[in-house]
Amino acid sequence: MRQASAPITAAGDIAVNIESYGRHLRAENLSPRTQQTYIESAHQLARFLAQRGMPQDVASITREHVEAFITHLLERWKPATANNRFRGCQSFFKWLAEEGEIRESPMARMRPPKVPEAAPDVLREPELKRLLATCEKGSDFADRRDAALLRVFIDTGARRAEIEGLRWTPADDETNDVDLNTGVLRVIGKDD
Repeated sequence: MRQASAPITAAGDIAVNIESYGRHLRAENLSPRTQQTYIESAHQLARFLAQRGMPQDVASITREHVEAFITHLLERWKPATANNRFRGCQSFFKWLAEEGEIRESPMARMRPPKVPEAAPDVLREPELKRLLATCEKGSDFADRRDAALLRVFIDTGARRAEIEGLRWTPADDETNDVDLNTGVLRVIGKDD
């Protein structure tokens, strides 16, 4: 009895290359979120191309195809999202060129979409007081924890992930990020 084999896919097929690119990102030990964003960007581009009958072979994808994709994103999403997808696709095509799958990235001379500077919403003092009051009215662990976290955010301006990453290991000065005696926190910021 003959065993069914998997279909053979051309080496230039975008889906095969996205799978290999994913292995590359894992081997580079990028943050899981960065890996996810870059892979999602490449898959989103592949779906866009397929839905419009555009090339699925990476060597046939041109700047015009990528620009159509970015334009499509800008019509549906915020510029920051389009910029994020641009960066993911840019990394994908750079990797393809390094691997010899394509001669040059179709994005080699493309510029990312502009993202307008928007100031983040800031809570005013009365709003902060009301927020703290909701936590400080209770005396159980959750209320005290929430009040302490809010005060750390207010006093430091640290990001959620930075606070989430704090370690309390008082027996080990190398890994302890919280010194309760001096009221000092060691916060490790983003790498990018």
